[in-house]
Amino acid sequence: MVMLLEGIRILELAHQYPGPYCTMLLADLGAEVLKVERPGIGDPAREVLDFFRSINRNKKSITLDLKIPAAREILYRLVERYDVFFEGYRPGVTSRLGIDYETLRKINPCLVYCSISGYGQEGPYRDLPGHDFNYMAMAGMLKCFRDREGNLVEPGVAIGDLSSGMFAAIAVLAALIGRGKTGQGHYIDVSMFDGLLSWMSTNFGIFFGTGQLEMDVFRDPGYGIFQAGKGEAFALGVAHEDWFWDRLCSSIGMEKYVGIRAEERRKRVKELREKLQSIFLKKPREEWLKILRDADVPVTPVQTPEQVLEDPHVNFREMIQSISLSSGEYLKQVSFPVRFSHTPQTIRMPPPELGEHTEEILESIGIPKDEVVQLKRKGVV
Repeated sequence: MVMLLEGIRILELAHQYPGPYCTMLLADLGAEVLKVERPGIGDPAREVLDFFRSINRNKKSITLDLKIPAAREILYRLVERYDVFFEGYRPGVTSRLGIDYETLRKINPCLVYCSISGYGQEGPYRDLPGHDFNYMAMAGMLKCFRDREGNLVEPGVAIGDLSSGMFAAIAVLAALIGRGKTGQGHYIDVSMFDGLLSWMSTNFGIFFGTGQLEMDVFRDPGYGIFQAGKGEAFALGVAHEDWFWDRLCSSIGMEKYVGIRAEERRKRVKELREKLQSIFLKKPREEWLKILRDADVPVTPVQTPEQVLEDPHVNFREMIQSISLSSGEYLKQVSFPVRFSHTPQTIRMPPPELGEHTEEILESIGIPKDEVVQLKRKGVV
C-alpha cells in the first residue's frame, strides 16, 4: 500500500501543540516525520504524557542540543536529506541558533521551511508573548463566546493552536506542489492570530454589513442548549429555517406557534425560549430525542467522552483506533478525520520515546556507533 505522502521527509522542531498537530496530520498521510528534541528535556508537552501522545503518533524522535555547534552540524546534514522543516520558536530565535531559513536554504535550496508563531514573523506584535487564548481575544473571537446573559465564556478547546496547525498543513502541501513545478523551496510564515482572523471571516462579513459580529441565526429561540426532565442536556439546531421551527412546534404541542417566522421569533426570543424549556422539562432526554428526530428536527444529545467512545457512528467511521505500545499497553487515538478511497487509515507507529531513534538516524547519515557514544557523553545528542 502506497501512502499519499510517502517519500516526503519532515524535520519537526515546532513543539507543544500547533506544530506537532500539523506534522501528525502529515504523518498520518504517510510523511516520514523526525521530531528533533533537546536531550533530557524534549518537547515540553511530554510533561503531560497523555496530551503529548495524542498529537505525536507516526513519528520518530532524535535528541540534539542545538546550542552546541556539533549538534547543529548534525542537523545540517539532516536538512540535506529532508523536504520540510518546521519550527515554532519566537521570532528571532532561529537566527541566533543558526537554523533560520536563509542558513538552511543554502544547504538545501529545495527546502520547504515553515515557521509557526503567535503573531507572525513581522508586524508590531511579533515579539509579544501569548497563548491560544490571547490570540482569540485579539482576533475578536472571544466576543462570540457568550452565555445567554451576554457574559464572555472561556472556550475549552485550543482553537488557535488547532487552526494554525491546519493552516500550516495546507501551506506545506501547497508549497510541495509548487516545488514540484518550479524546483524552488519556500518559506512559510504561519501566524496563529492571522488564522483565527481568517476563521472569523463570516463574522466580520456580517459586521461589515450590519455592525454586528454574530449572525442572526444564533439568536433564534430554537438554537441552543436545553435541559430535559432529568437535567440531561441536548442541543437543538433550529435556526433560520422556518420549516424546522414549524416541525418543532408541531411535534411538542406548540401548534399555536407554528407559522411564526424567523424575524418575529428573534424579537420574542426570551418568551419563546422559556416556553420551549418549560416543555422540555416534562420528559427525559431520550424521549425528546426520539420525538424530535421522528419529526426531522435537528437535535443531538450533549455527549460525555464516554458516550462519544460508545457512539455507533464514531465506531462505524473508525474514528477511535488503538495502537500497542512497547510496554504491552494499548493506546487509544482519535484517527485522521478524512477518508480516501484507495488508502486505508492506519496508525503505523506509537508516539516515540524521547530520543528513541537517535542512534538509528545518526547511523543513517554515516555516523558510526562509537562516535554516537561520544556524542552522548558530550551532551550533543
